[in-house]
Amino acid sequence: MKYSVTLSSFKEIFESLINALPVIKQLNYDAVEFIGEDNSGKDLDNFTEALASHDLKVSGVTGMWGNVNSMAGCRRLLSVDADMVETAKRYVIRCIELCRQLGGQEFNVCLFADPNSTMADFSHRVLSHKQKLKVIEKSIPLLRSLSNYAKDHGVLLLLEPLNRYATPYCCTAEDALHICNAIDNPSFGILLDTFHMNIEEDSYSQAIELTRDFLFHMHFADNNRKMPGNGHLDFDSILKALHKINYQRYIGFEPNLEQISYLESLKAGIAYIKGLNSTSNENGIRL
Repeated sequence: MKYSVTLSSFKEIFESLINALPVIKQLNYDAVEFIGEDNSGKDLDNFTEALASHDLKVSGVTGMWGNVNSMAGCRRLLSVDADMVETAKRYVIRCIELCRQLGGQEFNVCLFADPNSTMADFSHRVLSHKQKLKVIEKSIPLLRSLSNYAKDHGVLLLLEPLNRYATPYCCTAEDALHICNAIDNPSFGILLDTFHMNIEEDSYSQAIELTRDFLFHMHFADNNRKMPGNGHLDFDSILKALHKINYQRYIGFEPNLEQISYLESLKAGIAYIKGLNSTSNENGIRL
């Protein structure tokens, strides 16, 4: 198992994300997740050179979805507006190409719809399976097409379930598994994020075991979006479940960081997870 960290976590720390690379290397991370936004050729060349000089890899590209910025808000794969869907489609295609250029393995998609369709219920209750399917089924052909494009570029397209406060249509591992089975493409899989799992899943272990055949990436953050060990999430049970399915891919840390404490936070968080991982599982397998 290897460890990566999202560069989006450093946007408020460094004016240039290249300056984050020596810090990340110093703290013994293996890779970074690049930010899925437009980048000029020259800047990208400089970043690639900096990665090589610090012996860091790119695990993948992190999609900028939802309310991250004004552009991200227009990336709605479930919109009834054809132009909005086309904008999201072009974005996914650009990020797949960016991921291949950087030597990354995966890019995550999140299923956002139009605000008027997601805010009808202000109590944020869970939509029924039938209600979800009515919207999601329309996106299956597009997701299948994008999966084929990702396959042609040697990239995995990963569906990330988000909590209901972000989008109600793909919130759980079960939701994501249904979509994966419908698409039936080896280049389409699942990314589980512990922050969102804390809100939506009945059991971390059950969610991980349910998606074992499609689980290609994990995002780790505590319940308060800080580094693991700073909240109440049971990362011991999460790691035991990953041992059980013999998960051997990246764990990507995706925390909110503060200028005053980011260095210690990153250091303590990875040490906490590596400490939990130092214990063998019942079969003697180490992560």
